Amino acid sequence: MVNAMKQNFILDAGLPLKKEKLLSEKKDKNVCIKHFEVEEPESKKYKTKEGDYYTITFDDSVLYKNAKMIEKYFSKTFKSFLSKYHKGGPILFIGLGNSSILGDSFGLKVLNHLLATNQYNDFLTIPKVALFAPETTNKTGISSFKLIEMVVHTVKPDVLILLDSFVTKNFSYLNHSIELNNCGVIFADQIRSNKVIDQSTFHVPVLSIGCPTLFKLGDEYITKYTLENDLNIISELVGNSIQNILLK
Repeated sequence: MVNAMKQNFILDAGLPLKKEKLLSEKKDKNVCIKHFEVEEPESKKYKTKEGDYYTITFDDSVLYKNAKMIEKYFSKTFKSFLSKYHKGGPILFIGLGNSSILGDSFGLKVLNHLLATNQYNDFLTIPKVALFAPETTNKTGISSFKLIEMVVHTVKPDVLILLDSFVTKNFSYLNHSIELNNCGVIFADQIRSNKVIDQSTFHVPVLSIGCPTLFKLGDEYITKYTLENDLNIISELVGNSIQNILLK
């Protein structure tokens, strides 16, 4: 069971979005990088939140034979995106999802490739990084939002980065895409009220990095039989890219 409302993949918004809101597009063999910008009045039209979106799509030939190409473009995109928001303070990475469910574990797997440095003194010349995995309310008995709220108030990050498994309605994007955005996430694991994590919540920039690992069919979520192998490769290249950028 997937307890939290997963973020929808931006490319599912369809052809109108691609025609009207595409700012840039780059193709390199079987890798495609796109940049969209959705403004608030248009968010309902495209059924997504306003903000900046970057997508990197690829196929099996790249994922299994040339993952370094994906890593190169993800690194370039993430470095540029992060520089807009990070001003030198701590960075808090939050791995969302459920470690017991493979299709909901992307964020937690990425955390395994990141190094926490927030516990060290200020002699560091690299960013102070804190890592947190709230798991799900059903596993902890505590609201995920409340746990994140406590950690944010303790760490006082310069920027908050959410790592999460996304949902797609297009099977071709499943395990074949990475999205970066500055839109935050809505939690739906509480009975009476949804909680939103975005810049307005904690008054710091909130970025999201996700991979569509879940295909929504009616009221069910479906995964690919190659999910474990795909997820291991993608989470490692995302984690390594982030770590290399932070260490430079």
